[in-house]
Amino acid sequence: MNSLSAKLRASGWHPMRWVTLVLGLLFAMNWLVNSAPVSGIISVFLLYQAVTCTGCIAGQCRIPGSDLSREDRNKFEL
Repeated sequence: MNSLSAKLRASGWHPMRWVTLVLGLLFAMNWLVNSAPVSGIISVFLLYQAVTCTGCIAGQCRIPGSDLSREDRNKFEL
């Protein structure tokens, strides 16, 4: 069990990514069972974020250019 949890941590699949995957699958199931198009759109969106690890899952968002030094940021100010 320890090796499985270590492999999952090393792969980048953190708990919020799993939650997003499960929610996407639940919305997909609702879409297929009830023919709900809004659930289909939400499920595609959530599944895309979970599989590709994009979006703002678990604080992965950051402002572009925030890694620049103060002098470099002053160069780009208008």
